[in-house]
Amino acid sequence: MKKIKYLSRFFLIYFAYILKKQKVNYSPVKLWIETSARCNLQCRLCVNKDMPVNMKGDMDFNLYKKIIDEVKDYVFEINLFHRGEPLLHPQIIEMIEYAGKNNIKTSLHTNGVLLNHELSGRLIASGLNMISFSFDGYTKATYEKNRVGAVYENTLKNIIDFLKIKKELNSVKPFTSLQVMEFDEEISTKQFLIQKREFTKNFINLPLNKFIIRTPHNWGGLLDIASAAKAEKNKIKLMNCTFPWYALTIFYDGKVYPCPQDFYGELQVGDVNKDCIKLIFNNEKIQDIRKSFANKKTDNLSPCCNCDRCRRDTFLGVPKEYLGIFLRDSLRKD
Repeated sequence: MKKIKYLSRFFLIYFAYILKKQKVNYSPVKLWIETSARCNLQCRLCVNKDMPVNMKGDMDFNLYKKIIDEVKDYVFEINLFHRGEPLLHPQIIEMIEYAGKNNIKTSLHTNGVLLNHELSGRLIASGLNMISFSFDGYTKATYEKNRVGAVYENTLKNIIDFLKIKKELNSVKPFTSLQVMEFDEEISTKQFLIQKREFTKNFINLPLNKFIIRTPHNWGGLLDIASAAKAEKNKIKLMNCTFPWYALTIFYDGKVYPCPQDFYGELQVGDVNKDCIKLIFNNEKIQDIRKSFANKKTDNLSPCCNCDRCRRDTFLGVPKEYLGIFLRDSLRKD
């Protein structure tokens, strides 16, 4: 999809969102496709560790191809991850390649634990557009406290090796970022600053495109994040959640939801095994959700009523972080 086409769709979305339209005259521009709901870690800031086994699985490759075939003319980008670790899917490379053949950008968000030399090379050669590594801690103590089940030295080596292979191959893709949540009750802001300075030395002269410091969020109220940042967010008035106006989330079994924050799937709006995605995006269920936000009546809308993502700083009605992502990432040269 040409960038001019994406820009025109962006403005359609923006005005529909600002005007709080319940029925829109466009299709979703982005999808979260859950390739796997399984995970190899037990991270304390993630709800996956609390999910029952019967809610975890991998997406069937034929179902995935059905989704791509249906949306290839109007979806600009897909995130091939959601509640689990995408590298656990045995056909993740084929999934990336199939989307690429259909001119859809692909993104992965991974903990990096399962990387090895062969898999790193295949990911880089697959045409993957973006990859983001979650590495929540600058030191072994903090990292292993947050990323339960991972070994600091091993994962850091995996990521560094990935970047070295990318450099050796002289590959621009994938755009590579490292995300860190500075979350440790025993570490002060000043200590984090010192630790960060030392930690980032690991990536000197390596093709790491972006370093991101993230703020923990509460996964629709499923996690109790006690912090000053949370207290500040609660002072911000409820905003229209952006997700129902531009994207859809598809679980590994094909069930569809309007938002990736709906971890347990409380607000199902469709099923790609039975329904057309274009129709799901404008059906009565999702229109009712848009109406609830437009009228600021979300008290009975779970998990939205407890979600801290619905209380963020905005500019011209849009969360500032999304404007930044759009301007910096979505329009960059690939």
